Amino acid sequence: MEESKRIEIKSEPSEDSSKRREGKKYIKTSENRKSTTFEKIAICLSCIVAIITFPLSIFFCYATIAEYQRAIFFRLGRVRKSPAGPGLIWYLPCIDSYGIVDLRTRVEVIPTQEMLTKDSVTISVDAVLFYYITGSLHATIQISNVHESTLFIAQTTLRNVVGGKTLHELLTSREVLSEEISIAVDRATEKWGVRIDRVALKDINLPEILHRTMASEAEALREARAKIISAEGEVLASQALKEASDVMAKNNITLQLRHLQILTSIAHERMVTIFYPFPLEILSPFENRKKGGALAAGSLMPIIKPRAEEISQSTVFEKNYNEEE
Repeated sequence: MEESKRIEIKSEPSEDSSKRREGKKYIKTSENRKSTTFEKIAICLSCIVAIITFPLSIFFCYATIAEYQRAIFFRLGRVRKSPAGPGLIWYLPCIDSYGIVDLRTRVEVIPTQEMLTKDSVTISVDAVLFYYITGSLHATIQISNVHESTLFIAQTTLRNVVGGKTLHELLTSREVLSEEISIAVDRATEKWGVRIDRVALKDINLPEILHRTMASEAEALREARAKIISAEGEVLASQALKEASDVMAKNNITLQLRHLQILTSIAHERMVTIFYPFPLEILSPFENRKKGGALAAGSLMPIIKPRAEEISQSTVFEKNYNEEE
């Protein structure tokens, strides 16, 4: 148990957070001042009235404070030393009064702020403020309306920070801007016992003309980038073609094979029939062969020549047909 208590003591917030929780007093309070004779008499009379009217007075001399609330008591107008609660609290009738402070995180929507950026662009900014009270005593006695004042401080700080940034900085670094605004507002509200959790930028609205200008600029950048990539591809392709031509120049058969490969790819892609001329000189080696071989040159000639004649006749027929049309 002792070790766990030590661990809990070590895990307490640092000096900076404790100072922030207590805030800074610029109004001198009189909770440590001794009570005057008149105040002592008033306290005694109040106790006598509570005793005489008992048990009816029991319904008017206690209050219940929730876990997320604190009660700031004033006795004859003088603040008590520390906030009361949570739980059941007692107070004296007629001379004690109290105010309730909510310690939960509060969310405030900052109204739309229209302003000029550093580069003279008109924009409107929507933001949300998240904050909570750490010093209930200071939030009660240091300022009249802590919530309204915190919202006004956030609005003013938002305008000041956004006005010192360019449009490009606002659009590309929202998180950094939000953190900067949160720190500035937190420093201003520290003396009120208020801790700023976050100032989130919801939206940055631009004029319609500026939307079109930015869109055209982005489109021009994309087109320029595409042209650069296309030019780089052409350079690489020309280098590859040069290397291929150097290889083909060393052997004539390579060029013929490439020619045949191109014709084959065209036939597969477009479903066309290609008439490729077949030189008869390639059969000259078979003329000197003996008839005991597989085939003789004379036996191949009747097969090839009629096909050539048929092809020539078909071309003549097509020419005549075209002339008639």
